[in-house]
Amino acid sequence: MLKGNKGEWSEVYTFFKLLSEGKLFSADENLDITTSFVDVLSIHRLDAYDSLDYNVIGSTISIIDANTKNIILSLTQQEALDIANELFNEISSATGSSFPVSQALENRIDGFRIKQLKEKSGNKGDIKIYIHDPKNGISTKKKFSIKSFIGSSPTIFNANITTNIIYEIKDNNGDRLPDNEIVRINSIVTTKKYIDRVAEIQNAGYHIDYHSFQDSTFRLNLELIDSKLPEIIAFIVKQKYTHKITKIQDVINSLNINNPVGYDLSEGHNFYEYRIINFLMEITLGMTSKTVWSGVYDVIGGLIIVKNNSDVVCYHLIDFNKFKDYLKSSAKLDNPSGSKMGYGAVYKEGNQTFIKLNFQIKA
Repeated sequence: MLKGNKGEWSEVYTFFKLLSEGKLFSADENLDITTSFVDVLSIHRLDAYDSLDYNVIGSTISIIDANTKNIILSLTQQEALDIANELFNEISSATGSSFPVSQALENRIDGFRIKQLKEKSGNKGDIKIYIHDPKNGISTKKKFSIKSFIGSSPTIFNANITTNIIYEIKDNNGDRLPDNEIVRINSIVTTKKYIDRVAEIQNAGYHIDYHSFQDSTFRLNLELIDSKLPEIIAFIVKQKYTHKITKIQDVINSLNINNPVGYDLSEGHNFYEYRIINFLMEITLGMTSKTVWSGVYDVIGGLIIVKNNSDVVCYHLIDFNKFKDYLKSSAKLDNPSGSKMGYGAVYKEGNQTFIKLNFQIKA
């Protein structure tokens, strides 16, 4: 039995949707579908032990063994469309973090030689498509990342313990938080306990100052993008908990007002916007917190988005500015699970007290 979350099932939905339409439409900066498209000539899947190409020729889909080039099976676009429509309905109505689809639908999916939901690749390239640009007459093979809006906004940057940021807690004299205060603050278990704990630390007359990143790989990945980016990210994560600033446009405005790393803004250079948008681009197209970032994109085609109305739209990298505008207007900081990531509690080491804060980004 195949089981997966809405994001994983949405990748399968995208596969059938693209095969059934034979086109991949572009989105504008507001995520609305446009009349611009590329033709979908073929989709490649590495499924279980099979390397398969799904070629679209007219209204026929030919499943081809990618190694021998032999045709295994031929099906119709209508069959793919029926599966896509039924799958969208089941994803939309599903509950729980992981779920199966109906047995009848799984049997039909299996008829397309699909034995697993996604390739175990470890990168952000969720689907490999051979596309043809009719406007420019160019055919290329591209990898795309898929993000699903079915149910909730997709996460473009996942949190884990490597994204914990460490802040030191001290008063104006440099003294740490007393033990009884540590116990009192950590006992706060309100619905917004991390925000409330941070507020109580400040109400008690203590500062929360950026100290370090828990994981050096993540910090160095940020430094590769820009040497001051670790300090900038630490500032905006703290602002999230102290001032509830989460929308990226508001984050950029706050950075410009506070200028935490002391850029010369006198000539109107958009230092912070440029760096934050570049960071969003890097995390969307390949960078993670766990792996050393080389600057080589895993996703080289762009970002495919599954909308709540069943539309599948794309931001190609040739639509670079629209893609950036989308991220700027839609991305926001979000809370990961504190118990899983191990953040949000005050602790002491020697004569110092600290708190870890964490974040993820949705769009």
